[in-house]
Amino acid sequence: MDRAQASALAKFLVDLHNDNFGKISSQGALNKYSALKATEAKKNQTPIYYSDSPKIKLENVLAAFFTNPSTQSPYVIVDIDRRNGWIKLLRFVTTDYGEINAEAVCLSGDDVYNLKGFGYRFEHPEKFPDKKHGFFHVQPIAITETAVHLPVRPVWLPATFPTFYMFASCGYELILYAIHSLSGWEPLSRYRNKNVDKNPILSMLVRVGDNAGMPYPGLQ
Repeated sequence: MDRAQASALAKFLVDLHNDNFGKISSQGALNKYSALKATEAKKNQTPIYYSDSPKIKLENVLAAFFTNPSTQSPYVIVDIDRRNGWIKLLRFVTTDYGEINAEAVCLSGDDVYNLKGFGYRFEHPEKFPDKKHGFFHVQPIAITETAVHLPVRPVWLPATFPTFYMFASCGYELILYAIHSLSGWEPLSRYRNKNVDKNPILSMLVRVGDNAGMPYPGLQ
């Protein structure tokens, strides 16, 4: 990912994170999730937690990760489903080949000690000779990249399928898919307009209404 993309994407994600961070702090029904911010979670030994670093520091961490991936990034809050009480977290992990994958974890519960959750991983093609998932794809997870079991996830749910194809070609586009899946098209539309981003995958992801039924360029 080039520096311009990395910088714009990091700022966008931190803006989403800070907006949702503020909702948790100010809205009584969501305040229970304050215990999932990094400083509190570490005290309580809560294994999944989101960043509470200052805005500029978090932007720099994400931008550096996007340009030079290493291990995993902190979780950021990309959306909150206030109607049903879900908090949606996203972080980025590095493959053995230096590629960026995304890990989405969604949590809900009466308090942070009684959470239920599910997750998905947005992945680069698996390297041959393993041809099973040799394409950009999304699949469910039972355990996070750091070996944390998702809470109260039914043991019978598969974690190897279904596998959803992504019409992506790089880490940048993979991340756009992950954000779209958790936050919807509206934030990405604002991001696209603000940054005058002409990425064709981004253009497809923000199509809605009649435009969503138009053939993709080159595929008519």
